[in-house]
Order: sequence, then C-alpha cells, then structure tokens
Amino acid sequence: EPSRKSAEGRGSTMRGVAASHHRRGPAAAVWIPILACVLHICPVSVVRAFDAGIAVDTTGAIDDEDVAVDMAVPDSVAAEPDTYAYTFAAMPADGDHHIAWFEPKAVAPKVHHMLLFGCEGAVSPGLHTRSGGMFSPGGGEPRGSVCENSGSEPFIFGWGKNAPPLNLPDRVGFEVGGDRGFKHLVLEVHYLDPQRSDANETSGLTVHLRRGRPNRAMSVVAFAQGFSLPPGKPRVSVRNACVYTMARPLRAFAFRVHAHALGVEVYAERLAGGRWPTDEAEAREGWTPGGTRGESFPAVRLMGRDPQLPQLFERIDDAGLTIRPGDKIRVTCVYDTGNRTEVTRAGWGHGDEMCNLYLMVHAEEPAYLSCTGSQTHGDARMAIQHSPDSESASAKAPDESEALTAHLVDAPSADKRWPKSLGQVAGIVAEPDGRHAWAFHRGRRLWDGDSFDPSTHVVKDVESPIAENTIARIELATGKIVKSFGANEHYMPHAITLGPDGDVWVTDCGLHQVIRYNASDGARLAEYGQKLTPGKGKDGFCKPTQVAVAEDNSFWVSDGYCNDRVARFDSRGEYAGEFKPGNGDSTGFEVPHAIELDSRDSTLYVADRERSRITAHSLDGSMIREYDLSPHGLVYGLSVLRSEELGLSGLYALTWRRDAGGDVGVVWIPTDAGRPSRDVKRHLRVSWSLSPPVTTPHAVSAFGAAAGGASGWGRGVNLLVSETRPDLGDVNLHRIWIGVDAGAGGDDAGEGDTAAEGLKVVPPRGWVEGAQSYADEAALPGSDEATAPTMVATKGKRDAASSSTTTTEDAAREEEDEGDDGEEDDDGDDGEED
Repeated sequence: EPSRKSAEGRGSTMRGVAASHHRRGPAAAVWIPILACVLHICPVSVVRAFDAGIAVDTTGAIDDEDVAVDMAVPDSVAAEPDTYAYTFAAMPADGDHHIAWFEPKAVAPKVHHMLLFGCEGAVSPGLHTRSGGMFSPGGGEPRGSVCENSGSEPFIFGWGKNAPPLNLPDRVGFEVGGDRGFKHLVLEVHYLDPQRSDANETSGLTVHLRRGRPNRAMSVVAFAQGFSLPPGKPRVSVRNACVYTMARPLRAFAFRVHAHALGVEVYAERLAGGRWPTDEAEAREGWTPGGTRGESFPAVRLMGRDPQLPQLFERIDDAGLTIRPGDKIRVTCVYDTGNRTEVTRAGWGHGDEMCNLYLMVHAEEPAYLSCTGSQTHGDARMAIQHSPDSESASAKAPDESEALTAHLVDAPSADKRWPKSLGQVAGIVAEPDGRHAWAFHRGRRLWDGDSFDPSTHVVKDVESPIAENTIARIELATGKIVKSFGANEHYMPHAITLGPDGDVWVTDCGLHQVIRYNASDGARLAEYGQKLTPGKGKDGFCKPTQVAVAEDNSFWVSDGYCNDRVARFDSRGEYAGEFKPGNGDSTGFEVPHAIELDSRDSTLYVADRERSRITAHSLDGSMIREYDLSPHGLVYGLSVLRSEELGLSGLYALTWRRDAGGDVGVVWIPTDAGRPSRDVKRHLRVSWSLSPPVTTPHAVSAFGAAAGGASGWGRGVNLLVSETRPDLGDVNLHRIWIGVDAGAGGDDAGEGDTAAEGLKVVPPRGWVEGAQSYADEAALPGSDEATAPTMVATKGKRDAASSSTTTTEDAAREEEDEGDDGEEDDDGDDGEED
C-alpha cells in the first residue's frame, strides 16, 4: 500500500475471479453468472491467468436505485503466505455513474487488507496472483501495473482490520463508467497466511453504484514514503510532505491510515507558513504536533489515528477541513522499534513496515493525487494520478504564440453591474473555489483628501461608524449579496483577508485596528490595536492596510500610512516584533499598502506603494529580494496565485500611474516551483492594461482558471479588481479574465472589445440560483435602483444630493496638488492616502 510499480508486470492474461453484479431496489434482482476459477489445482509457481472479468449492465436501472457490483476472490488462491490476488470489473458503458458506498465482505486476520483501484482504460494483462511478500528483501515478485498502458493507478478505497462499510454523502461519489469515469475497477486482496485448498469461501468488496454524475466528485490523496527504521528505539518518526497546487480546493471527507506491527500513530498536519518545524523544536520535551507556547510556526494538526485500530476511513467532514491551493501537508508515522535488533525497512512483507495515509476528498471535478515527497522540507508537489480536466502537462509559462489578453467579464446581474449597495470597495478577496468573494466597502462614506487630520492621523468630522453593513459575501454566479454584516462597526474600511479556517480579517484605517470575524455569523472574534487611537510598536497601529494570516493563525500587518512597517503577531495574537527593509528613509517602506503570504516557499510579499516596488521577505522579515515596478506605476494591490496547473502561478500586482495619465494595469511576476523567476527583467514585461474600465484601483484578488465557473474559458487567470471611485453609486468592482485569446469566450467573444460576451460563469452541478441569497441590499445614492432607507449622514462627505463630473485625469491632478514631499503626503490626498 499504496501501489508500487516495477517495469512491466510479468505473466500472461489477467484472471477474473468470483465476481458478480446485481441490482438492489424495487426491481427483481438480476445476476450475472459468477466466473468460477478453481485455483487450488494449479501449482503455486505457475502464473495464474485471469480468464475474464465481469461486465456491469445497468440497462433499466432507476436513478435512485443501487447497482451492486460484487468483486470477490476465492480464499483457496492463497496457497502461500503473503498472497496477493486480484479481480476486476468493467464499469457501465451506457452512461455516467458514481460509487455511492462500499460494502466489505472480508474478515481479519485472514485478509490483511484490500485495495480498490480505478483504470482509465483496460486492465493490465500482466497482472496476476503473487505471493511471498512483494518488495520484501530477498523475496516476492513485483506486482507491476494494475492498469494497461497507464502511468497511474488511482487508489479509490482501502480496507483492513475489519473496518465497517463506508457510505458517501448524497450526490457525492467516485465517477465511473460513461465517457469520463473509470472504465474498470481492480480489487487487490492480500492474504497473510495460506488458506485451505478446499476452502469454498470468498473475500472481497461490493461496490454500490448509482446512475448519473455526482454533484461533487470524490477522489483520494495518497501519502506514502520509503524509509528504514533503526532498532531499539521506543519512538521513531517518518515524515513526508507535499504542496497542493491545483486550482480547485479539496473538501476533506474521510481518512485512513496504514502501518504494520510497529506503528504507533499516523497523523497529518498543515505546515504553518509552509515552514518545516525545526528538529530541535520537535525534539523538545513537551512539544506536541499542535505546537507549544513560544514555538515559531508550529505545524497544525489536522487528523490522526492509531494504525492498530480498524483501518477504516474515518469521517471528518464535520470538521470543515479544506485543502487549498498552496497548502503544504505533512504526514508523520510514529513507530516503536524497541524490541527489534535489526533495521526495519519499508516493504510488503510480515516483518516490513509501511507509512500510508489516504485522504478522501471531493471537489467539482476529480483529482486523484499522490505524495511521495520530501522528508525534510516539503517542497515537492502532489503528483496527479488522474484528473480528466487537468492541464498539468502544460504547466509552463505561455510562450509568445499564446498571447494572453485581458477581458472584462460582465457582471451577472441584468444591467451588467455588481451590487450597487457597495460603496467604495476598499478590499476584495475571492474564496478558494472562486464561487464567492468577500468585499469590504465604505457604504455611504467616502475617503478623500480631507478625511484625516494630517497631524493626528484621526478621522475628521466623524462622530459615528458607517451605518451600513460593510462586509459582504457576493455570489459570483449571480452577483447577489448572500451574507453581510459589519453595520455600525467601521469608520474607514481598507482591506479584507480570509484566514485558513475561513475567518474574515479586516483592517480599518479609521479605527486603527485589525478585526477578526466569524464568517458564518459575523461575530467579532478578536481585535488588535486601540480603537480610534493611532499607535506604534506593540501598542497599536496607525492606519493599518492589510493582514496576511498563516495556517496557525499567526499573522502580519502592513501598518502602512504612518508607521511604514510590517508588524508580526504569533498564533495567540501576541505582538512578536516588526520589520522594515533597509536602514533608513531612503530604503524603507513608503506606504506598505498590501501584504501576501505564499506558503509554498514561506515568503511574505509586500506592496510598497509609493516606492513602486514589491519586496519579498522570509517569515522573520529578512529581505530576500525586491521587484522594481516603477515603469508601471505605484503598486496598490497584490495577490498570489498558488495554482500551478496552467503555468500562470505567481504574483499579480495592481498598478496605477497616478501621476502620468492615470493608466491602470496588472503586472504578473511568474513563479517556478513556488519561487519567482530569476529572469526578472523579462517577466516584468508581462503586464496588461485595465484602463478602461478601471480608473481608481485599490485591491486585487487572483484565482485559478479551473475555479469560479471558468473551467471552460481555456488557459488563463481570474482577477477581481476593486475601486474607490469618488462618486456614490459608481461601479467599484470588476471581474477580469486574463487568458489565451482562443479560450476567451470562444466564437461568442467580442474581437478587440474590452468585454468578452462569451465568458459565461457556469454554476456547479446541483446548484440552484439564489438558493443562498439573503434579502437584497439597499441601493446607494446615485444608482437607478430603489432609494435606500434613511441612514446617518456623514459630515463633510458627498451625500445623495451631490454629484461630481471630475475626470480621472482631474482627480489625479487634484491628488498631486493636495500633498507635498513630507510625511503629510501619506495623509493629505485621496490617491496617495487611500
């Protein structure tokens, strides 16, 4: 476990044994004859060929009716210790089906384990019964491939130690049959000891199918590692870590662990900030997988189990665990070799050991992955075993023949606008699956050059917080606000971030605070900084701009407009220091306006706005490199695309030539294996203009092409771009598609137009429009929607009766005129301040 491969499997044709199928439900049972094979008459040294498999016929099956596929092996095949026997079944060709549940029909210790694999095509003709402990030193015959002409053999299900049946959620299952699913299933049965030659029992698994594609496709991520264990040690650990870099997040459903007699525990963790905890920290007395007080970036424990217990798939779907692009997952197996006098190696035999964890996950499309990665750093990527829609083979930067262009994606509302109840959208962030986004906006309040007192950094002429809900969750398929909160809590919203657990983090420049909310109910979980009071050092913030949150909830704050620093806090929310680049004013930050964490290589990126650059730092703040973006303008927003499927991962910087015509653009700095390319000059030419429609940029959020209903658009990347336009009712949110022309809307896309009519967001299967929607938010003044209810007026700001015809160029000139080269530059104008 999991599958091992040699060169080509040796032997003749595969042997189908004791397999049948029948339909369960109102209809009468239909049986396919069992293909008998009396194997005990054959000498064990003879290669036993499979006569045939079984074919599953689902003609006439009812949608809600189970189709049971019985896959079984005669126990008499086990003539020697450590016998591995196989059977297979051909899946229905008359349409899509999915596995709904698994019913084991075996007992331990007679059967050590059973494994079920899927084949995209035919079964390997060289697969046959083997014995002697495969891959054990000095004995056993390698199995070879399970599937014919396949570089992969995706693992679907495993059983051991009398584990019970496993039922999958309704309309969630493993895709089989039809044009997309596995064409064959192969079952491996491992017998520990020889069985009687006249035994008439069978051991196997019944796989229950249902007609149709599931709404969510189940897959398995398999972790395995080769190793050797020293003797005489009461506790020895083997570790294995990989980074997940596909676009779609994976929702965890269940997990299974596997080790042999020496196994004590197998557990999985998410590495905080992508950093591998030091050996010294992990060896320290009292250290636990969850971390201890004072430990920097401990690994965060996700799941674990004693491998001596029944080796079932333990359900964890209630935990709400999601594996996101860029997550670094580490599996640890703990052994007790105290009674061993010789080295123990990984292998298939009685005296060998194994280190396996299988994580059953589901997403919009299947993604079978394996991790046999690093034991020390975790820089390896999860390898794709099977993913019908994956283009990972083309995971390289597009060449000149694949010109990427920017297209405006029309908002899904009838008038092609996003919710008009949004004021200036200071912050925007997409959820990992791209189906929803969170906006942090200012309601009826506007930030202009007269908003703050330049000497005290306090909001002027404001006696009360913004009356509207300032935090909104937007359903991108419909443009509707499905959740909102934050009314009467905020003074001048700036940025929004989603934590690894889905919590919402915001920075409020008027409050001078960082606030953490529960995304489900809007409850305030924590706040940092002194309310309405500027601070510095450990005493607070002065107009903080954004937060970056690690997997253990330690975080960094770009404290941008006054302190020009990045402050760091540990997982308990305690101040842990700060950093600034360089040694003085000429090399330090000048309005660090955005901050992002890339856990793939444990790097922090800071958008140093007024210096027109991005700086890269280690987690302790040490400077790694910087990227000069001055040819493109000031750097307002920053987002990291962690999906590496299409070769478009990297940094996406939102730039504005505020003092030179107002051009707005996005600059892509590609990354290779999680690290920005060394060929900086070439990559800095990869940029796109966003003018029009963007005129007053503020924030950007990038997500992959396979997410957010854009999988049919071709090769590209999704961007959400927010604006802080000076008039209430203006559109302050845009969805931009940057992609290869051929994929930008197909034949329906406009040629040469900014908007591509063919870019239609495709909702997920089973989705009902508006099902998650709450009551529509009231429209802001200046829109043609219904008049909003009476709200608290804000002194000194534009209200419903005011209007402005200021052009973008005029606004830029006004912004320049309002500031000077001193500190008040950071506080005295709209363009530079906001």
